[in-house]
Amino acid sequence: MTAGPKSLKLGCSYGVRFSPDGTRLAVLGRDLVMWDVAARQKLWRGKFIAHCSSMAFSPDGSRIAIKSTTGQLAVVDAGAGQLLLNLQNRKDGEGCGPAWSPCGRYLADGGWDGRLRLRDAQTGEVLFTQEHAGQMLRAMHTIDAIDGGRRLLVQHGVRSVDEGRVQPPDYCSVWDWPPQTGGGRMALSLPGWKSCAPAPDGELLAVLRHAGGEEYLSVHALADGRCLATVPVEAGGGTGDALRWLPDGGALARIGKGKLLFYAWPGLGVLAQEDFTYPCALDFLPASPLAAIGSWESGMLMELNLHKETA
Repeated sequence: MTAGPKSLKLGCSYGVRFSPDGTRLAVLGRDLVMWDVAARQKLWRGKFIAHCSSMAFSPDGSRIAIKSTTGQLAVVDAGAGQLLLNLQNRKDGEGCGPAWSPCGRYLADGGWDGRLRLRDAQTGEVLFTQEHAGQMLRAMHTIDAIDGGRRLLVQHGVRSVDEGRVQPPDYCSVWDWPPQTGGGRMALSLPGWKSCAPAPDGELLAVLRHAGGEEYLSVHALADGRCLATVPVEAGGGTGDALRWLPDGGALARIGKGKLLFYAWPGLGVLAQEDFTYPCALDFLPASPLAAIGSWESGMLMELNLHKETA
């Protein structure tokens, strides 16, 4: 794997995301920074709310939603770098999301208190709340569906139970837009669930989990939960849990301990690896070798050649 001549240092960057049209790159670190991908130029920098931890572009790329470690949400004009909406919801607490509806009218996010919320993206009004007692909503993804629609996938972590009781397995649920009472269906349930990533076509779900003191990477059919492949993998550390598919669905990337690991699909054989200092986030530009790699120390925008043999 090699870097092209136009690599760009991103600094401390614990979140990276390309815009839907691929022309811009949002980098979440101490501030939110927007880059022009082709020109390698910084478009704007802003600090809109304190302690930002996650972000998501709207489907048309015109807005970007950000969420803090306290649960506070805000919406920013992605072109001008101006704050459009601050929800002032600091008491909601930590959690996952945000995720946009396909129409761009709604924002969903989840809490470590087990609450799934749907809000109006223009006003911040809460339109729907679903509580999941004894659970933590740990991640959410907007996925494609076989019927051409879009769905919301939510990763549920079941809290520890009292000594002597059996720990229920973690699971993921799939929701139609907009979420409503009784609308979510359990798609897959597994013990020791750490992280997951839906494939670009929405048909597969990759899962990283631990069992018996070992870690495993598996790929499942999202329609019925069938396990299509599973392999043992080396244990991660720190932020070494994140998974992300390459845009063509031909490989799966994982953030490991001081490295990036790439697994071929089908088969899950190790395709390549790249040493990297404190990696914590990944995104890939479709139809391009460009990858954005977030790092607690110094992230990079770089070209990757996954088919070059590694030592």
